[in-house]
Amino acid sequence: MPAVKLEKFQGLIPRSSDRLLPNMSATEARNTKLLNGELRGFRNLEELADFTAGSVSPVRRAYRIVDNDGLNPDTWLTFDSRDVDVVRSPLINDGFDRYFWAGDGVGAPKMNTYDRIFAGDPPFLLGVPTPTNALNISPPAGSDETRAYVYTFVSAYGEEGPPSPPTVDTGDAGTWALSNFDTTVPDVAQRNITHINIYRTVSGGNSSNYYFVAQIALGTTNYNDNEATDDVAANSLLESTNFVAPPSDLEGLVVMPNGYLVGWAGRRLVMSEPYRPHAWPAQYELSTEFPIVGMTVWGSTLVIGTESQPYFGQGNSPASFTTRKLDAVEPCLSRRGIVATVAGAYYPSLNGLVLADGNGARVITQDILTKEEWSTYNPELIYAAQLGLQYIAFTAPNTGFIINPTEQDTKLVTLDAFNNVEGIETDRYSGNVTLLAQDRAFEWDPQANSRVPWQWQSKVFQTPEPYNFGAIRCQFRTGTEDTGGDLAKYVQYNEDLFAAVPSGTASPQSQTRGLGTLNGGVLGGSPAQAAGLVVGWDEPENIQPLNGSLLYEVTALSTVTFSVRLQVKSGREGTVRFDRVIFDERIYRMPTGFKSDLWQVNVFGNTDVYSIQMGTTPRSLKQV
Repeated sequence: MPAVKLEKFQGLIPRSSDRLLPNMSATEARNTKLLNGELRGFRNLEELADFTAGSVSPVRRAYRIVDNDGLNPDTWLTFDSRDVDVVRSPLINDGFDRYFWAGDGVGAPKMNTYDRIFAGDPPFLLGVPTPTNALNISPPAGSDETRAYVYTFVSAYGEEGPPSPPTVDTGDAGTWALSNFDTTVPDVAQRNITHINIYRTVSGGNSSNYYFVAQIALGTTNYNDNEATDDVAANSLLESTNFVAPPSDLEGLVVMPNGYLVGWAGRRLVMSEPYRPHAWPAQYELSTEFPIVGMTVWGSTLVIGTESQPYFGQGNSPASFTTRKLDAVEPCLSRRGIVATVAGAYYPSLNGLVLADGNGARVITQDILTKEEWSTYNPELIYAAQLGLQYIAFTAPNTGFIINPTEQDTKLVTLDAFNNVEGIETDRYSGNVTLLAQDRAFEWDPQANSRVPWQWQSKVFQTPEPYNFGAIRCQFRTGTEDTGGDLAKYVQYNEDLFAAVPSGTASPQSQTRGLGTLNGGVLGGSPAQAAGLVVGWDEPENIQPLNGSLLYEVTALSTVTFSVRLQVKSGREGTVRFDRVIFDERIYRMPTGFKSDLWQVNVFGNTDVYSIQMGTTPRSLKQV
């Protein structure tokens, strides 16, 4: 009396034939969380933030900024493009707590402070411009010393830019009158330049050194320098000679462990001064052979994905930074598909998912996916995030997948239970994954919520000879569970709908009878008569069959009943022989009168399934 037992369920291996798979591998694994060997679904999302009142839509990128005082709700930087990078200031003692971002749709790189972001104030351009005017100098009569003067712009945050063209003149000690300062700056509305620093050379010293003279307010047109040479020679030197702003076409940026930013534009790799994110000297610039697609930081290594071979970059400072081109020709297909984990950096290539680590770059999905199968997952469209070592990816608003390279038995499952997903992030503070959908942020797989429906289909089992499997049993968690949903909003909807269409009146849209006290008169799934009457409601209106209520059934929404749908297929055509929704763990009879040597089990559920047993008779189930 043969029997089959299914437990310790595993994920997908698309490269293998349905008959040649390992016994517990799946031919379908949708929305299944298989990390403990059971069949269970991921949990329904939990809303974290609502961006619908903002100016950005659709929100595809969001960066959470935590309230430092713990007194106010967190705020978010939101963007309508996924190809935007946001980094926090690497300065430990940055009293302004600045944030920097660059990428598609934001124009030149931007900067803003914590206080301004919380206040809703617009950002500033990153970097400090170069003054245009050279100074006019009126020295005292004589020829005792020759001086060169320059000046720089200084922001409200102490950022100093490159100097003006120098002016050289000769005179005696005394008052040197300076004029012709720039009184405004380029793009003044997008800058926060507040001061000017004046520098001069010192007679008898190294003429290439400029020493600080004084700081004046922006807009000042004249300054009289009567500082003694010995006093000026004790001041600080000009350090910002090469402190140019980042390229205006910077495509993205990351922050390295030693406090400098790295960005790219085309094939150019550019870097900032350590702990001076506004200053990007040209002498630090490097290049790659092929255009850069994106980059991430793994440990102290910069992983650079290009349109051909990847690069590794390392250096304690920009001055010592070097790059190394890897041998593997594995082009990066998606910038937002690049994800860093403790094991290395993942990115999608033509041949599969690549892991770049201390061993180089190699395809880690080749044991479950060939190049042909991988292409069906649309790797060029991937936007992804990491949760531990898991790679959670979407390729469209309603479809995605999860690859867990470290879990040999559950490497791949697909996702289709989450709708309108426009972006995905790994939160910098919690490490949790956040989904962006319908201009809102949602927590991925929150522990308290109910589970989404899932599906798992087994391999095709081939028995030594044809049998009739006549009995089946499924062991799973039975009963009911609180959904953990926000029922208050549905209660409020019901109240608002009653207020909008009082009993016995006509709906403005349909000019038909109103809600009444019980019935709404909706015919077979047609649009609700009162649709749109509740202001601000952006979910689908409740619809019911003829004379069904237009109101949400709050009691039904508050709990979910655990159930499993079992399908058993047989034969080469996969004919469905048994299809039933069950609520308990008893043995169920299956149809008789036929035999087959090919069998497959398909399971749908909203609960945890531990084991499935199938045999020729109920007694045979005791054998497994």
